[in-house]
Amino acid sequence: KQKLINASTLTIYLNSKYGRNEINKYSMVGNQSNFSPAKFKEIIIPQLSTKIQEAIEKIVYEADSFNKDSKKIYCQAGELLLRELGILNWQPKHELSYIKNFSDVSTSNRCDAEYFQPKYDEIIKKIKSYSNGWDTVDNIIEINDKNVTPKDNEEYKYIELSNISNNGEITGATIDIGKNLPTRARRFVKAGELIVSSIEGSLNSIALITAEYNKSFCSNGFYVLKSDFYNSETLLCLLKSIIGQMQLKKGCSGTILTAISKEELNKIILPKISNDIQVQIKNNIQKMYELKYQSKQLLEIAKRGIEIAIEENEEVATTWINEQISKIGVKL
Repeated sequence: KQKLINASTLTIYLNSKYGRNEINKYSMVGNQSNFSPAKFKEIIIPQLSTKIQEAIEKIVYEADSFNKDSKKIYCQAGELLLRELGILNWQPKHELSYIKNFSDVSTSNRCDAEYFQPKYDEIIKKIKSYSNGWDTVDNIIEINDKNVTPKDNEEYKYIELSNISNNGEITGATIDIGKNLPTRARRFVKAGELIVSSIEGSLNSIALITAEYNKSFCSNGFYVLKSDFYNSETLLCLLKSIIGQMQLKKGCSGTILTAISKEELNKIILPKISNDIQVQIKNNIQKMYELKYQSKQLLEIAKRGIEIAIEENEEVATTWINEQISKIGVKL
């Protein structure tokens, strides 16, 4: 009912601590938590003035604008890479039948038909034709798959597959002491490193470890990568591009849980992207992260603003919101 509360204000309220408390209060917990439409009607909604609602709406719209701009810039970085390689509009063709020599099967120690799809040969050919050359992962990238046990009483951030967004951003993490973390929390990561999922169904779950997640743990379903040749942003784009994803998929094997082994990961070939292009990609990705962070800041300001309005009054909340907006240098 827009006359009572606009959509932006309702969304922010429901994500505030007071809104979450209302949702949790009416949730039915079984094997999983459920929240019925009937129970939603019982949630208490604060009656906020039109003035503060309009302010919240402006903040949410600006945050959404930053978020959309970040996605555009991420796409631009990917297009820049593919254009450099001459495969911007290239699409792989899946063949229904093809012939391979027995020697190829014997050498690769694989006999599954998907592994020998001609499209993989085609993408390898395109990489090898890149003017600046190419190399294999084992020569230009360091892979860390060692297990590290977190200290029992030390607090850490723990990153799971579900915390990775489509554009390589870590959207959140579990914070807890070491002894409470799951047994799969065994990969210790530092800022500047890249985490790459080894599981076939989530090969696109690749993320750059930013300063916010320095010295965190991630699941042992990830490989941790770093390179002296590529900057981290370029390596992110390479592995999330069609050339990286196709080769990661090709390398997967297994029965119940299909994954790519370290041996197969080391065989992947990558183009040796020129430094000028790497710098451009890095600038784009860093700008993407900056816009994402600003979007997140704005939403947090809106959320805390509503909480202050509930705890004190709207005048105090409005003053606080304006101060915080000014501090981060955003003009609404």
